[in-house]
Amino acid sequence: MQEILKHIPLFSELDAGELASIYKLITINDVAKKTVVLHEGEEGGSLFIIIEGSVKISYYAPDGREIVLSLLEEGAYFGEMSLLDKQPRSATVSTLTNSKLAQIRSVNFERLLLKQPKVALKLLAETVNRLRRTSQLLERVSTMDVPHRLYFYLKDFGDRFGKVDSDGVIIVKLPTHQMIADQLSTSRETISRAASALKKEGIIGKTDNPGESKIDMDALETLLQAIY
Repeated sequence: MQEILKHIPLFSELDAGELASIYKLITINDVAKKTVVLHEGEEGGSLFIIIEGSVKISYYAPDGREIVLSLLEEGAYFGEMSLLDKQPRSATVSTLTNSKLAQIRSVNFERLLLKQPKVALKLLAETVNRLRRTSQLLERVSTMDVPHRLYFYLKDFGDRFGKVDSDGVIIVKLPTHQMIADQLSTSRETISRAASALKKEGIIGKTDNPGESKIDMDALETLLQAIY
């Protein structure tokens, strides 16, 4: 497990002894697909780190619509904001796949930050990055049409989760059209039409591996530059 923790970005700069001390603070939980891990409005008691699997972060609008703020995968963490500001959870977190989550209770989390300033700095940097991405997403949703929102979404998702293949294109497992639509405040049908147009232009496509997509990031960047 210590070797797994070493590959978690939050702990990547720690040595073996420091990782061993952190391992004593965590509890590993196997969580089934479509399980609500955190509820919006509840008190925060733990930080969670994704060892395996993926989750979505969302909240519900007054009209009952689910607004998906972000998707997180292996190596990411969630639940930190309530531990930092002592406020109720600001969003709901649900598993998208069968997942393995490491849980750190609030009292141990505070001790960890005090003893490991490198972890505290990484936590601060990632929290700021998430707030910036959320702010940018909300701005684009309010000012751009759906195809342009999708261009930015694919660029951000590819940069964060994709791997470059021998041809220089990004290989990534994209969310379903419905999941993307939920994040971009539109319908699945509208996303499907916009994605179909990108496929015709050869900007996105499928690989030989089930569930994988490829993105021509250079061509996508050209589209993004044309917006401005």
